[in-house]
Amino acid sequence: MQTPRLLVRKAMMNIQGKTRPCIQVQASIDPAMAALLSEHFLAEVLFKRSSYASGWPAGAPLPSPSLAPHLGIFVKNDACPEITVKTILAGQMHQAATMWELLAFEYVAKRAFDSLVDLMASASELGTETRYLAPGTDLTLFAADAASETAAAPAAVAPRPQGMANAA
Repeated sequence: MQTPRLLVRKAMMNIQGKTRPCIQVQASIDPAMAALLSEHFLAEVLFKRSSYASGWPAGAPLPSPSLAPHLGIFVKNDACPEITVKTILAGQMHQAATMWELLAFEYVAKRAFDSLVDLMASASELGTETRYLAPGTDLTLFAADAASETAAAPAAVAPRPQGMANAA
């Protein structure tokens, strides 16, 4: 199985007579997983700017202090692209206006790649059965408690013989 990785290419390119910083990102994953994702999850959104306009979720790597204000502006801008399974697997290019915008897109692409890895982990479990136990669950205490409750329960009521009237 191939280790998932994100290829990031940066360059200065002449576009319509202006030299602009450009960045391309492309995920490289196991071919079998790529086929599964392409068949069933191609349109799955990995990064949607409106979801992050008010900030980053707990646990997400924080941007550097110098990048944070530029990232905030980038995410609130209509030019901030969405990243889907299709675009990250095929390769997505962004023409930036400034180097800070290029760095902001790189940060966003890395968070989209993190989402892709989570999606792949879940997709790899399709067709399997997993069990979930709440954190801190101690099965030995649970089994002992169940056994003591069973022992303390009154004996089962004997079945009623055929032909006897019901007292109720």
